Amino acid sequence: MNKEFWSDVLRSGAILGVVMSLSHIFENYLLAFSDIDILDASIVYLVEFLIVCVVFIWLLVRFTRRRANTLSQSGPVTYSHLLLFILLTSMLAGVLVGVADTIYVSIIGYDNYVLGFIDRINQLKEIYIESGVQPSELVGFDNYTTQLRQMAQPSIMAAVFGQLYSYTFVGSIPGLIIASVISRRYRRMELNK
Repeated sequence: MNKEFWSDVLRSGAILGVVMSLSHIFENYLLAFSDIDILDASIVYLVEFLIVCVVFIWLLVRFTRRRANTLSQSGPVTYSHLLLFILLTSMLAGVLVGVADTIYVSIIGYDNYVLGFIDRINQLKEIYIESGVQPSELVGFDNYTTQLRQMAQPSIMAAVFGQLYSYTFVGSIPGLIIASVISRRYRRMELNK
């Protein structure tokens, strides 16, 4: 692993981290603070989530291709090298999302953050009651809101490690395929030379 490899990881992870951080902050704002009706907010959330998934995978493919092009000039393009690149890039993105999430929650205030989610849960509970579900069947909502009120704000380390774990897992799923396809393509190019 040379300096160029780490430079690529840092640049790619930073770009991916900024994009995912903006998405994460938008999702939290949409779910906790927007004035949009909860059903409309859910639709916007779903559309945004699908777009972000596509962007996440597209960026991973783009960054991995660029890394493979750089690597092919100095030696063979291996599956393990590309997969390691993808995992480290995803991990750095997760760290940045964790930091951004902590900063966002600190700016708006943790109590306001929790109250925003509790308000959305109460709206969802009202929708169920209006559709004919008995209030006694919705005890889980009350238990969840009680737990939210009692939870302390997670530390920055807890937020970072939580997002690091999530993005490592999320990056590894398409990463296995992306690294395989790109490394196979470069092996074929080497054989055709």
